[in-house]
Parts: sequence; C-alpha cells; structure tokens
Amino acid sequence: MTDLTLKNGLQTLLDKILHKSGLNRLDKREKTVVGAGAIFLVCFALFHFALSPLLQARQQTEKAIIKKEEDLKQIRQLQEEYRKLQNQAVDIQGRLQQRNPAFTLFSFVEERATKAQVKEKINSMTPSTSEGEGPFQESRVDLKLEQISLAQLVDFLQQVESKDDVVMIKRISIQENSKEEGVLDAVMQIITFTKKS
Repeated sequence: MTDLTLKNGLQTLLDKILHKSGLNRLDKREKTVVGAGAIFLVCFALFHFALSPLLQARQQTEKAIIKKEEDLKQIRQLQEEYRKLQNQAVDIQGRLQQRNPAFTLFSFVEERATKAQVKEKINSMTPSTSEGEGPFQESRVDLKLEQISLAQLVDFLQQVESKDDVVMIKRISIQENSKEEGVLDAVMQIITFTKKS
C-alpha cells in the first residue's frame, strides 16, 4: 500500500513539474529533444564532477609513483657510491696504518726525485698541511721542476705516485721551457694524508 501511495505521490509531483514548466504542452519530437538535452546535461555533469576528477587524481598518482621510483633509484645509486667511498676510506686507512710512522711527504718526494734523477731540476718545493673533517689531514708538497725532459717527467710521475704509501698527484701543469727548446717546466701538487696530531 505504501509503494502505491509513493508511486502516486511521485506521479503527482511529476505532473505538477511538467505543468508548471510547460513540458506537458510539447509534442513528442520536442519532448525527445528536451529529454536528449537533459540526458546530455546529466552525462556532462557526471563526467565533469565525478569522472574527470577521478581521472586527474589517477594521473597525478601515476606521476607521483614515477617520481618516487626515480627518487628511489637515485637513493640506491647514492647508497652504492657511499658504500664504495666507505670501502675506499677503509682501504686507505689500512694502508696509512701500515706506512712507516716516520713517513713525511717532503722526504718521500725528495727521495723519489733522486731516484728519477730530477733532484737538480727542482726549482722550488714547498710543504704544507690543510685540516679537514675526520681524523686525517691533507699533507701537500707544491713542486716546480724546470728544464726537464718528457722521459724524466714521466719517470718521476711513476716514481712519486704510490698506492701503498697513499701518495697522489692532485694537480699538474706542464709547459715548454721558455729558454731551452725540447724541455719542459712542470708545476704540481703532490698530496697524501696523515693522522691529525
């Protein structure tokens, strides 16, 4: 009984809306056009207010996922680089501990220059140290060689760089000697690490 009453009530309400809006006076073709327009408006409203925001939210979520995956990939690469650097640091610390406690970079460079027979070509040789973070400091020798042959320079470079003693060339600048043809002048920075005292 209630369903029938509700049905009648809805029909009465619909008749009143049709009568007031004038839709009941339209012929069949006009009612079809108005109905199609109403369906279009309902579909447009559904798309605009329901479906479109869902699609946009999905696109934003996909973009966010892609960005997070790229960030994760970068973090993994940085983690791998960090591990390599940590391993290198441990390796260097081990070599530094095995090095002779009386080691000084200045005397090491002087000794290697003598071995490579370029000691008389040294124009200047200046030692210095620079404090850094951590338990080690950088020891440096700024060296200037003049009127040296290419073969002598290569021999000296091979002599002075030492993996075991953790000695490396940080910077080097080579140019032709202005006074004598066929010989070179070289300015270099040789470094190692020592424990802070």
